[in-house]
Amino acid sequence: MRGWAVAMVVASSLVSTTALAFQPYFPGQNSAEVTELRARLAEQEANLARLEEEAALYAEAELLGVTAAVQASQLPERQQRRLAMAIVREAKRNGVDPMLVVAVIRCESSFNNYAVSHVGAMGLMQVMPDTGSYLADKAGFKLRRHTNLFDSELNVELGTAYLANLIERFGTPEKALVAYNAGPTLAKKILAKRDARDRFMAGYPTKVMREFRRLKAQQAQELSRLEAQKKTSGGPG
Repeated sequence: MRGWAVAMVVASSLVSTTALAFQPYFPGQNSAEVTELRARLAEQEANLARLEEEAALYAEAELLGVTAAVQASQLPERQQRRLAMAIVREAKRNGVDPMLVVAVIRCESSFNNYAVSHVGAMGLMQVMPDTGSYLADKAGFKLRRHTNLFDSELNVELGTAYLANLIERFGTPEKALVAYNAGPTLAKKILAKRDARDRFMAGYPTKVMREFRRLKAQQAQELSRLEAQKKTSGGPG
């Protein structure tokens, strides 16, 4: 009986030793492993959030007809997608109708990323280098090189911010377009004189607003078609 008890004690000791030997390793809260894992998880979450945001922007661009308008540019497919999302994103950020942005792009550059005017305006929305540098500084970054205005997304970001600023300063899109085309200083002089105002308004601003109204009519027609399709298919109204 005594031998049996000794054997039990030895067996118990061996089991305890084995259990201790195979205990899993849990790193401390502030260990390098945990810090690295947290950083990787945060990066993956940020990437997922970015992808979700881009998917939502592209879906909105499709619904509003921005993607269809951009397709007419004949730009490469990937660039079309990025541009459509940029137009919607920057229009929402600045409180501007995205179709007004599209209309300005069509009238300014016909979607030519590398367009340069005779006075040196550059890119899709024909942003002047000095204006681009000012807008970039205001947004908290440096333009660095004027040729960066050939980047479609950056050009739309700066051009849309400038357009929104002019609308706020001049009161209406039509007057803002005078300033967008002629510059704010000259625009004040043009708008102050009736003959000069009427003559200038009949040119560039009218051209852009005509294109804007055409795009909005297409948009309304497509939205009506989708709404009718929903009702026909029994989907939610």
